[in-house]
Amino acid sequence: MRIGTVALGTAAALLVTVAAHGADDAAPTRDQVIAARQAAFDMSAATVGGIKAALARGDDVKTLGFAARGVAKWAHALPGLFPAGSGGAPSHALPTVWSDRAGFEQAAANYASAADAMAAAAKAGDKDAFAAAFAQTGQACGACHKAYREPDTH
Repeated sequence: MRIGTVALGTAAALLVTVAAHGADDAAPTRDQVIAARQAAFDMSAATVGGIKAALARGDDVKTLGFAARGVAKWAHALPGLFPAGSGGAPSHALPTVWSDRAGFEQAAANYASAADAMAAAAKAGDKDAFAAAFAQTGQACGACHKAYREPDTH
């Protein structure tokens, strides 16, 4: 799970850097916000990939608690990384992120809820509940991408 730990740590550092820039100067630029969220999405995907590999190996789910909590924290923070005016290239966010803000926030809340369940199952050491919550987290992630992200072309 070292990759997930590094990914989450790097994501946190990137987001703190963007936030700190805003504290000293003007708010982060549109491009900085987009870069931060794209990097965090990539690192989240790496973390989830690490969790998936650990499940496939049959690792003790208690060892996945840090990564699962990181995914949950990311899920809760996600709506805040889509402020008004942060769409358009190079972002892959569809305009519906802003035109259907309530729906977007509900999709993010569904993702956060599933990720919270995954973290709770890791803490409890419940492999079956963890696997179910991991699947639900993936479904919620995919549902949000389907509605609010351009289709992946590569």
